[in-house]
Amino acid sequence: MFRFLPEQASEHAAEMDWIHHWVTDISVFFTVAIVGAMLYFAVKYRKRGGVDHETPRIEGSHFLELVWTIVPTIICIFVAWEGVRIFKDIRKVPADALTLYATGSQWKWDFEYDTGKKTTNNFVLPVNKPVKIVITSQDVLHSFFLPSMRVKVDAVKGLYNYVTFKPIKTGDYRLFCTEYCGKDHSAMLGTLSIVSENEYTRWVNDKSEKQTSPIERGKLLYVEKACKSCHTLDGTRGLGPSWLKLYGKTGKFVDGASYTADENYLRESILKPNVHLVEGYSPAMPSFEGQLSESDLAGLLAYIKSIDGTGPKTAPAATTAQQPAVDLTKLSPAERGKLIYEKGKGAGAPCLACHSLDGSKLVGPTYKGLYGKEGKWADGQTYTATDDYIKESILNPAAHVAEGFAPAMPPYQGILNDDDIKDVIEFIKTVK
Repeated sequence: MFRFLPEQASEHAAEMDWIHHWVTDISVFFTVAIVGAMLYFAVKYRKRGGVDHETPRIEGSHFLELVWTIVPTIICIFVAWEGVRIFKDIRKVPADALTLYATGSQWKWDFEYDTGKKTTNNFVLPVNKPVKIVITSQDVLHSFFLPSMRVKVDAVKGLYNYVTFKPIKTGDYRLFCTEYCGKDHSAMLGTLSIVSENEYTRWVNDKSEKQTSPIERGKLLYVEKACKSCHTLDGTRGLGPSWLKLYGKTGKFVDGASYTADENYLRESILKPNVHLVEGYSPAMPSFEGQLSESDLAGLLAYIKSIDGTGPKTAPAATTAQQPAVDLTKLSPAERGKLIYEKGKGAGAPCLACHSLDGSKLVGPTYKGLYGKEGKWADGQTYTATDDYIKESILNPAAHVAEGFAPAMPPYQGILNDDDIKDVIEFIKTVK
């Protein structure tokens, strides 16, 4: 009865349709029964010939009361049980699922694959292969709806949602936005093309256009944004948690609440790192809000997911590694100090990860106007930022911690020699 739903093109569509049809059928049955009985009695006992007709006096029936209480209760429990079971099934992501990212914006859908392939509105998936689409919004609230796949979820700015399904039929299927998002909402349409696995492989690996995969982009950002300063790739503890097997990991915040490192947790940790602090770590990480695009965030998430223990555990080389070597003897001390600030030295992280040049507060004090500055340590004693103070702060930063800052800086003893430190101090003197 009333079988008007779209084509069943995903593995779970038949099961969803079954519970939908069952609820529809039972609703129609009881509506007809109740309204039919109501109409029957209204006609049978209507006033006829100007004379009221007496109806029988019914004192009540415990049997009927039990029936119309117990039967609807059983039906409701059954529908709730099946609804929860099916919902849990359709939210379960298979381990071998293909992952891609979708971003809604007024008035289009942008997609990115793990090969770096990007499309707008129209996207392609292989048949008989489970997929997970991670969805967010760039501006207002949208809603991602693929009727034939029986999936729908809101796209919310600043939040990751997802849908997962397994296509079972080839063909083209409509994508809709089902949340009013402005004047061209009705035109925010797309097409999902389900093709054979061979055809999909050729399409997604087409290199006719220059493209960088999310993992490659995340690997570059790991170096360029100085994530490597605090997060290792081999499981060893740094200033922040290691990225090795971080995705999916469970743990506790300092307030005792538990967490699972999923997409939303990682996003919040990057953009608003001090909202929740992981147990055993200090609030040392600066916020990257406004510094990373949605594409950058997707790249970092893809890279973190890839560090699952199956690949190399060494940090990627800096993007400047292919540039010609710099002749340090031809640079002034301040220029050499700037190089250490930007690139680091040896195993030492670059200073720019924690110290700004424009006066803004990061993990550590800004270099702007630092030399000769007077201030207080956390214990209330005063200091002046002289050569000796800066040298001690580099080699043994925990000896004295400036007021208002966490003891987050690692020591550079054995990494920077006296000449290196002198160069850094000369650079600091130039930042006014």
